[in-house]
Amino acid sequence: MSTALDELLKRSQPRSSQMLEHLMGEGVEHAELLELMGRLPRHEFVEPAFSHLAYSPTPLPIGRSQTISQPLTVAKMTLWLLTYARLGRVLEVGTGSGYQTCLLAHFFNKVHTIERQKSLYLQAQTRIRSMGFNNVEFLHGDGHLGWPQKVQMDAIIVTAMASKVPVALTDMLKEDGILIMPIADEVPSIGCWQRVGYKWKRLESTPAQFVPLLEGKVDA
Repeated sequence: MSTALDELLKRSQPRSSQMLEHLMGEGVEHAELLELMGRLPRHEFVEPAFSHLAYSPTPLPIGRSQTISQPLTVAKMTLWLLTYARLGRVLEVGTGSGYQTCLLAHFFNKVHTIERQKSLYLQAQTRIRSMGFNNVEFLHGDGHLGWPQKVQMDAIIVTAMASKVPVALTDMLKEDGILIMPIADEVPSIGCWQRVGYKWKRLESTPAQFVPLLEGKVDA
């Protein structure tokens, strides 16, 4: 372990140090990302009954039959963006608890995030604003439709699984933009693609399980 990462573990909270050790053991070495994940109070993003498991390597409930992805999955998705994407404007489809949103807000100039479940949308909005992030725009809506103002995005990250990418999302992605999305294939996986004209260049992939990407929005 490098001296810098060793010092990071010493500075991290006891609850998060084991999570950081696991991430580093799996090859995550981006110091700024690790430091941010070490500082972000992950236990505040899960249902209270599961807060004692918040830093464990597993998905956890956040309410409304939705989950927060395990730390390694979140770290990999974020690391792909940091590796390949222009860090200007990003669209997140599936705000959920807002944990991934906070990571995006730290690195990107502007984050647009969509959540179909109104209760989760309201909770995440309150939570993220209370943490001091002011570069996030929230929308309670259908992620299949993309952002209503049709702003062109440098990157799009989808945190729910589908069999194909909604056309509204591909239309919003800039040339050479990065798409990260779970795909329900023979082996369910999450992939990272770059848009090259009308074609897609696959850059990364890893097996993963996600909740399905549903249409419409829920007002409860």
